[in-house]
Amino acid sequence: MDKKTSVSPEAGTAIKKLKEAGYEAYLTGGCVRDLLMGRVPSDWDITTSALPEETKEVFEKAGYRTFDTGIKHGTVSVLFGREILEITTFRTEAAYSDGRHPDSVTFVRSALEDVKRRDFTMNALLLNPEEGIIDYVGGQADIEAGIIRSVGDPEKRFSEDALRIMRAVRFASQLGFRVEEATSKAVLSCKESLSLVSAERLQAELDKMLLGPNIYETLMTYGSVLAVFLPELKPMFGFPQHNPHHMYDVWEHTAVAVKNIPPERILRLTMLLHDSGKPHSVKVRPNGTWSFAGHPEVSAALSEEALKRLRYPNHTVETLTMLILQHDVDLGSSIAEVRRHMNRLGKENYRRLLLIRRADVMAQSEYMREEKLALLDQQTVLYKEIASQNQPYRIQDLKVNGKDLMEIGIPEGPMVGQVLQALLEAVIEEEIPNQKSALLEKARSMK
Repeated sequence: MDKKTSVSPEAGTAIKKLKEAGYEAYLTGGCVRDLLMGRVPSDWDITTSALPEETKEVFEKAGYRTFDTGIKHGTVSVLFGREILEITTFRTEAAYSDGRHPDSVTFVRSALEDVKRRDFTMNALLLNPEEGIIDYVGGQADIEAGIIRSVGDPEKRFSEDALRIMRAVRFASQLGFRVEEATSKAVLSCKESLSLVSAERLQAELDKMLLGPNIYETLMTYGSVLAVFLPELKPMFGFPQHNPHHMYDVWEHTAVAVKNIPPERILRLTMLLHDSGKPHSVKVRPNGTWSFAGHPEVSAALSEEALKRLRYPNHTVETLTMLILQHDVDLGSSIAEVRRHMNRLGKENYRRLLLIRRADVMAQSEYMREEKLALLDQQTVLYKEIASQNQPYRIQDLKVNGKDLMEIGIPEGPMVGQVLQALLEAVIEEEIPNQKSALLEKARSMK
């Protein structure tokens, strides 16, 4: 990869226009990091010595539309066709009284002064097509070594903006990088200041972190950081299970389960919270082993409260709490049972539960693991057969509808729904085929 030229045409044009007008201009932040890692950047941030008014003048004279999206903090947005680029003036920042936002910013002409305010060395690199990479803080070496290191004193960086704490944790999971020792200590010592961060920002960082490939190591190292805004997790840390089906404490079981499920937001959130009720549900059997009867209900209630506090959409909350409630339910071993569960849960949620059960099993001990996995394999085959062949498992799958029933004399009203439900159950049990003539004949017998 040619690091000097692998920039988007729009970003290249923006930098060129600013430089032709006599200003410094560079790509910065995550896009430069991603280029060095061989990734395709999701956005292109530009920093410049031009003041906001000067940036606007450069692009408006060239016929581009500009928007004052964050002009107070030096950011002007410029429209290039369908792409919007954010262009921000070099700046220094005053104190952060609220632990999140600078009280004021001062525009400067020095790129070095701008770099000093940034969060991590890997995000503090500068790049333009003519000069290549400009590295004032050792960011290139840290990227090559897979290290997350604060720019300057980490406690100072985190006291300025507490969200940086979660960003460090998120990057560790996403990139598989190690958080450098002093920065890691500051993450843990400053974690309580996450209470200053809005629920929406914490939710966004949590989601990104959970989808990372290095999630197990991240959860095991920084679980206490998450517990600042998810106190439901804290009782799980080190809580033993004393059960032949388990070989980990509740938290490590959770971390292994999260790692073992596909990186879909709903699935990983479910595994993070699925056993949060266990410490509150433990019962000691006469033989000394522990059971956790009722823990799905307790976990679902705790999860609902946690997700609402983090402002997750209602649909997400409802889906996730349902999955947690059902995560220990037998999903059936015959085609009729699987159809019945798919009718009750919906096809997508049945698919999710198969994955949830498998991840759960893989985070347990090896006791009966083969038998559990064999049953899951059987259920998966039946599910795929039903889904691929469009076998009926819902009322809308029947070859008759309410209008057909009323035409043979079923009175309009509740009885139509009752007959349709009875017909579906007969089809699920394979008592009759899903054929219009057979269904109507059965319906006539119910009149």
